Order: sequence, then C-alpha cells, then structure tokens
Amino acid sequence: MEMDNIYLKVPAKPEYMLVIRLTTSAVASRAGFGVDEIEDIKLAVSEAGTYVMNHDRSIEWLELTFKVDKEKGMWIDIFASKSVHRDVPFFDDEQIELSFYIMQSLMDVVEKTMDNGVLRGIKMYKKYGG
Repeated sequence: MEMDNIYLKVPAKPEYMLVIRLTTSAVASRAGFGVDEIEDIKLAVSEAGTYVMNHDRSIEWLELTFKVDKEKGMWIDIFASKSVHRDVPFFDDEQIELSFYIMQSLMDVVEKTMDNGVLRGIKMYKKYGG
C-alpha cells in the first residue's frame, strides 16, 4: 500500500480557510478524485476547520494531515494546536452541529477527537468513488 502524507499548518483565523481549501483541492485532485468529489471534500474540510475554530477561540494553529492511499481513498485530520489560554469546554450549538451534519453527508467517515470534554479535532475519510 502506497501512502502519501501531506502536512499543512495555518493560523487559526477565518482568513486562512482559503489556503486550506486550495491545498485540499490540490491534494484531492492529485489523489485522483473527480471534480464533484473534490468539491465535496473541500466543503467538508472548510466546515471542519470552522467547526474546530468555533469550539475554542484561543487556539493558535490548525494542523491538517492529508493521507492519500492510491488504492482506497484519503484521510484528512484537522487538529487545533494547544491553546495558550485555558481550554473552553465543548458546547453543542445548533449552528455548529449543522456543520458536523454537512461533513457527515459529504464524507464517508467523520469523527470528533475529544480530550477531557474539549474538541481537539476532526478526522475524515473519503473513499474513491464514494
């Protein structure tokens, strides 16, 4: 199994979502996904980045890992760096949960990564032809 790993670290600010979307598009295209699948992946990653940032306003960085399996699909992990301030507990909010629902409808697997009740990241998977 051949696996390519791509890493991206950007400031946890909404203005850097364009960088995340463009990188996601390039990686998904290079991985062999079709145009519609690339659009789905870009939207899911954008929602995940916003989702993570909305749970803890004190995070400094978003760290993304793209793992491309040439035979199966692509895993994407989006994590918040450790905050310099006190952690903010995870709160369910209808608007935020709508983002999670969108991610689930576009990707094959979506999981939250929690640490002591605080959201730390999102893991997603998209298989080829899914």
